[in-house]
Amino acid sequence: MWLVPRDTRGLTLRSPVPDVVREALVRWYTGEGEDSDHRASVIMVVKARDHHQWIACDCLGEGTDPPLLSPAYLSEAETYYLRRLTSIRQRRPEHDVDCPFFREQAPPRIREKATTTPRTIHEPDGLFSAHRLAPEKLAQLPDDSEPDDRTRGVAIPRLARLLWQLMEMAQVNVVEPLEVGEPRTTSMASEFAAMRAAAERVQIAPGIPLARHLYTHIDPYERGIVFAKLREAAKKWPTEHAPQAFLLLYAIDVSGSTITLAEGRELIVKNRIRHIGVHQRHIGPPYLVLAVVGEHNPREGYACLRAYAQPIARPANFVAIHNLAERKTIVGLLDLQYRLRRRGIGVGFKRLLFDIATLIGEMRPDLLLDLRDFTTGEVIEAALEVVTGDDADTLGLKLRQVEKLREIAPVVTIHAEDLEGDRLEAAVLDQLHIG
Repeated sequence: MWLVPRDTRGLTLRSPVPDVVREALVRWYTGEGEDSDHRASVIMVVKARDHHQWIACDCLGEGTDPPLLSPAYLSEAETYYLRRLTSIRQRRPEHDVDCPFFREQAPPRIREKATTTPRTIHEPDGLFSAHRLAPEKLAQLPDDSEPDDRTRGVAIPRLARLLWQLMEMAQVNVVEPLEVGEPRTTSMASEFAAMRAAAERVQIAPGIPLARHLYTHIDPYERGIVFAKLREAAKKWPTEHAPQAFLLLYAIDVSGSTITLAEGRELIVKNRIRHIGVHQRHIGPPYLVLAVVGEHNPREGYACLRAYAQPIARPANFVAIHNLAERKTIVGLLDLQYRLRRRGIGVGFKRLLFDIATLIGEMRPDLLLDLRDFTTGEVIEAALEVVTGDDADTLGLKLRQVEKLREIAPVVTIHAEDLEGDRLEAAVLDQLHIG
């Protein structure tokens, strides 16, 4: 077994792994090792990762292309694991069938449908933290009795829920009704100011408010100020917590590991940027990006490690959206505020980011509407559901959601194809019986 440069075939610049370390790795990986084997394995894996190396297995002999293992890190589980790198096109062979690192190829990968059942979204637990101290854990070979479907799920990144939590605390997801003669005062600057104020009320480590290490412009990062402040703060950072800072940025494009900002400047992230999923390209900009800065590899120092890009309604309104129809709906409601105000009606709304407790259990309608008659003082509260998609699963889920909501409140439904012209106004007025 050897350590070899990453992105090679593993035939050159080999650093032999001592037999005692290889044997410890095999014992731990196959579930027969002790704590000492685990520690030795973690040290080797961390060394390979820090030096940008792969592990080349010797199960096929010394003269052929070796099977390759990549030391990877699963942030959600805070665990290192060995990823098998096999590819006929890239001439990366399988392990020998008798090798402890051999595993049959996975069956065709299944992408779990996000629309099969309603997804529950709760606020993140604990501190406003997205980076932890390097773990001392290495995953073992999965049990043969476990089903090998390797389903691709739809787990929500912690960074996403942290961003939504900050948006909720800042109330940027709430648009109040426009009073008579009152101008709209929200702007990009005011939205950022609200989020910075909210950052005073959460902590990234005991005794350390988020606001102390939150940046809403790229300049401090590019000039090294973020790193300098972190290095100084690390001297007194609470033990068992990783020093970290956050960038909260307005972006006009997200691709791979690159974030493009409004001025055309770019931020490169160590890992692929997480976003809403397969529909992200159809939604388009603008985005609100939350990125965490920390140190994972001491050899490289502090860097932007991970980021989540959230599409928003428009530059002056940081209302989160999950599809293009929601953007059209929210922009339509913002325009509708002026038209209905001329009729003496105020319209406000809230975009729900987390489930809320109701008489029928936890629910999360797309929007909550708040309509007020300025003449009579009457107030109508209702839910608004945006119907998208045309497959049976999506439509069935939305129908069940609407039926449940109608048990506790009036519900307005609007179909994606009906968002042009004045149809949104007609849907709101007609379905709420407003003359």
